[in-house]
Amino acid sequence: MEVLGLKKKSFSMFFNGGEIWFEHLDSLYDQTELIKQKFTQDLLEIQRPSTSSFIAVILNESNIDGEILDLIINEFSNLNKQLRKVVFIGLTMKMKRYVKKRSAHTNFLIICMDDLEKAKEWLVKN
Repeated sequence: MEVLGLKKKSFSMFFNGGEIWFEHLDSLYDQTELIKQKFTQDLLEIQRPSTSSFIAVILNESNIDGEILDLIINEFSNLNKQLRKVVFIGLTMKMKRYVKKRSAHTNFLIICMDDLEKAKEWLVKN
């Protein structure tokens, strides 16, 4: 399903013996409502039992604030399935600190990275 003409899709991909869900919320700049709408729509797929519990949230070139991060983390915490690892990619230092504080209150591992390849490795390693 397409959100307001948005072409960039989120998807699942096998990598190094594991499967990762790539949540693409990047290159949306200041379009806060579009970011929220796309994420909410993608949750329908993320919550499926067959979707990976390793998630890369790609946020490069999107203006992300505490409200959006709260939405993402809260929705992930409230899923009817257990997530294992979540990595946020492309956050500012201020938002990385915010995620670090919030991660203490989740039942899955959360980190922030800037390098997508390193993030993929972290997600699938034991």
